[in-house]
Amino acid sequence: MKARFPLFVGLRFFRAGSRTGLASFISVLAISGLVLGIAMLIIVLSVMNGFDREMRSRILGVIPHIQLLKQEAEHSGAVSGGFDDWRQLARQIVQHPSVTAVIPFTQVDGLLNVRGHTEAVQLQGLSRNHPATRETPLLAQLPDFTHLQDNEIILSRFLINKLGLSIGQKLTFISASGGEGKGRALALPKIRVFTLAGELQTHTALDAHLGLVGLAVASELAGYPAWQAGERDSYAQGLKITVEDVFAARSVAYELLDQLPPGHSFIDWYHTHGNLYMAIQMSRKLVSLLVFLIIAIAAFNVIAMLIMSVINKRGDIAILKSQGASNREILAIFLVQGSTIGLFGALLGALLGCIGAWYVSDLLTWVQKVMEVQFLDVSVYPIDYLPSDLRAADVALVVGIALALNLLATLYPAWRAARVHPAVELRYE
Repeated sequence: MKARFPLFVGLRFFRAGSRTGLASFISVLAISGLVLGIAMLIIVLSVMNGFDREMRSRILGVIPHIQLLKQEAEHSGAVSGGFDDWRQLARQIVQHPSVTAVIPFTQVDGLLNVRGHTEAVQLQGLSRNHPATRETPLLAQLPDFTHLQDNEIILSRFLINKLGLSIGQKLTFISASGGEGKGRALALPKIRVFTLAGELQTHTALDAHLGLVGLAVASELAGYPAWQAGERDSYAQGLKITVEDVFAARSVAYELLDQLPPGHSFIDWYHTHGNLYMAIQMSRKLVSLLVFLIIAIAAFNVIAMLIMSVINKRGDIAILKSQGASNREILAIFLVQGSTIGLFGALLGALLGCIGAWYVSDLLTWVQKVMEVQFLDVSVYPIDYLPSDLRAADVALVVGIALALNLLATLYPAWRAARVHPAVELRYE
């Protein structure tokens, strides 16, 4: 019974404190601060986890982990030329245990012109008959890509809406230059009329300028031969290589360069999107720190509330001590009172945070639809929606940190309560 005494009195003090004026206001303020701080931190961590997940699965599922290119010695290591033997090279590369797919590609930058409206575009030329190409996430939504004709093009939905296009409409493509290889420095830009055959949507920044055509068509626009030894799609600017572990891409690339003949170079996703990934991680840390400070401020409110409680209950403390309560029991009573506030706030905050993390994406979509505004534009942000990935480990960590801070916040007021002298407080009673 004696062991339950601090728990019983501490819970009574917690309930009684909510019925007194100023103490009630400070108590509500302290709990509200904990609830909001914990809920916000869980939602922020879930959103940042979502960006991290989308970066790995969606963005890195579309862009190549490694791009293998050819160098020409006379260009002092500059990337130039292309591969006329990419099939043999692809068979060699795919033997590496960390490589999951090798896809030939040719990339052409240029302009799209439709009724006087011009927009920059980056055409990706992919082989329509290569098995690894059909299995990529980019083409998973385009089952008819294998039947794409030479005069047809597939554009992102973002570009289609921006140019006001419709399926079957004609558009003009103007290449940025006539080619990039040796002897083509003065070549005139190439112009080609395409028919819009389909649309795709990656929900990433790639949508701002993405277009797909056949490999031979892109190679011809880039100044490479569309045919080689009577075989179509035999020429490629480079090879897109997908690996099992995206964070091992650079080490795998160096291993491949050691195995291949001289004259090759690579560009990995660190070079093209590494800054974006680091920005996401940095934003996660900074925003989490700011929200963590909100929880710390709420802990200071707990200190203020408990000090007010000690001041209001000095007489009660003195009576308890005069009846035999020890300093340790008085300390435990106020630790129970403060911990109850922390536990209540942490559990309610975790509940609200989990609900918010589950529905934050739908909420933003609803707000955008009602306000008719696009908060996340792929021309500015890496993706056009707000992802969320709620993880139990993050919830446990946030709740644990909040409870630890709250417990530390209760120590000083509880120590003050334990130092109350019964004779001093009861001398006028």
